[in-house]
Amino acid sequence: MVDYKKPIPKIEFLSNKLPVAEPSDEPMVLMNDRFICHSWYYYWPETNGTPLPGSSPNILVRKTVFEMLEKAEALLPEGYKFFIFDAYRPIPVQQSLWDYYRAKKVEEMPGATDEEIDHQTLFCVSFPSYNILLPSLHNTGGAVDLTIVGPDGERLDMGSAFDEFSDRAWTTYYEDGEEGEGENNTARDNRRMLYNVMIEAGFTNFPAEWWHFDYGDEKWGLFTDNAPIYGGNLDAEVPETVPYENMDLVRATNRKQLEKAAEIRALRSEFRDMDGEVASVMRG
Repeated sequence: MVDYKKPIPKIEFLSNKLPVAEPSDEPMVLMNDRFICHSWYYYWPETNGTPLPGSSPNILVRKTVFEMLEKAEALLPEGYKFFIFDAYRPIPVQQSLWDYYRAKKVEEMPGATDEEIDHQTLFCVSFPSYNILLPSLHNTGGAVDLTIVGPDGERLDMGSAFDEFSDRAWTTYYEDGEEGEGENNTARDNRRMLYNVMIEAGFTNFPAEWWHFDYGDEKWGLFTDNAPIYGGNLDAEVPETVPYENMDLVRATNRKQLEKAAEIRALRSEFRDMDGEVASVMRG
């Protein structure tokens, strides 16, 4: 039995990068037929509902993550369900988000250097990595953005909007001793419910975003002291994808990254075989 009101612990924000040594080829699974889905960047409010290039009304996630989400949703009180905003994020969407927010920073920071603009853009969105061994979180299919809807079909009050860039978005903002203590106990308890069922199912939370949970990606690896499982997927087949003019380049880059990953796996296997031979000689 999950304690829905168990306080959310404050967790140190970890930002160092963990490479994916041997990326899993676990398939992506369509979520729309099982969960309530609202593909945020297909209906993006920032563009008055105009889909971002590369976006789709369909949302995918890794098979294991899909099964974990089913288990987590089953832990919710009767009548409550998950509402999915985003999971696997194609590289065109990540690139479109980066380009959009970077352009806004250029307007807001006249005279700033490229390095300063990039630094400020990173507070809004991750850099669109084309390296499948050092991918952005959502490009792995291991990250999911979600909230909860109640029996009335309405999203629960979480104390901030989804994708809001403010202190209120931090998961522990309404916890005791935090800035918003006592300001919105309803949001605090709703966040606790979401956090506790997701943690019980095996996810980790991204501390700056109450809605963001991970399994198998870099942040999950950092918080659990495990090697990341999922590499990036630059060109997964997402149904009804909005055209993106540079997909040929993305696919060519993807092929090169997959070849590089295969070479690394072969070298690791070769070294393991050599270690085994050396150990055998030493024992002999």
